[in-house]
Amino acid sequence: MFNIRKVKDTIVSKSVIPTSTTARMNAKLLADNFKLKEDTSKLKELLETLQAQSPDVAVQSPVAVQPLTVEKKMEQTRIQARVSTMTLLDEKARKSQEGYSTSSRFLIRNCKVGLGALNCPNQKIYDQIVEDNTKLMAHGKAPFTSYESWVQASENESVGSNPEVTWKKFQDPVLASSTVPVYISSQDYFLMYEQDQCYFLTGKMAVPSILKRSASECVSGQTVDNSSILMSKGVGKYRDMTKAEYDDIVSSQPPISDLMRVYIPFVNESKVLLDVSKAKTIWSD
Repeated sequence: MFNIRKVKDTIVSKSVIPTSTTARMNAKLLADNFKLKEDTSKLKELLETLQAQSPDVAVQSPVAVQPLTVEKKMEQTRIQARVSTMTLLDEKARKSQEGYSTSSRFLIRNCKVGLGALNCPNQKIYDQIVEDNTKLMAHGKAPFTSYESWVQASENESVGSNPEVTWKKFQDPVLASSTVPVYISSQDYFLMYEQDQCYFLTGKMAVPSILKRSASECVSGQTVDNSSILMSKGVGKYRDMTKAEYDDIVSSQPPISDLMRVYIPFVNESKVLLDVSKAKTIWSD
């Protein structure tokens, strides 16, 4: 026999004459090896027999069950909570979409319940899509019926990775106000007084402006025509038109040039619209 061992990074081999003790140890190892093979063969036969008797029962080797750590328990809790939230949101979305069909020209549904989208990950996103759908449907556009379609629409609005370009999402104006405006027929413009503000609309204006005047009352004699001015932020102090001033304008029916000598149009940031189809016409005397 040869004995191979390592001595200070050098492999040394030498012939060893087996003693009686070494022979007995080798014989025992061989016997144990044969016995192990025999036991393994018997175990395999037993597993095959059990499998043949019960084919629906899977015979598996025992596996030690590792206890869950605190992190794993927390992760499982978060997953279960998210699945439960998404399930509840999907049920709410399906109920809100009852009666809606993309192929139908008519829609019969409860307008007080916003139309939600399926597969929303949380309540916040669900509420945002409901708000977007309400605006879309109010203007005759198709709503988002799934979270994926909402995300895809947002991605299509992206302008890429150009850092010099900023993108602002377009928002449709709100619906027309329920307040009935007046139409000054002799001068061809509309006026509406709502919430202490006077809205002015004429020509090809898409959105009406808000008429304001300087807080100083010593401006009645100015002769500047402000019809081509649209202010977003005024330098100085300006105030809204009073109801008495509005009634006086409706009564006197001044031309636009005279109206703009006193009042200045400001940007209608809320994008309030006038329902001109219901306007009350004021005829000249």
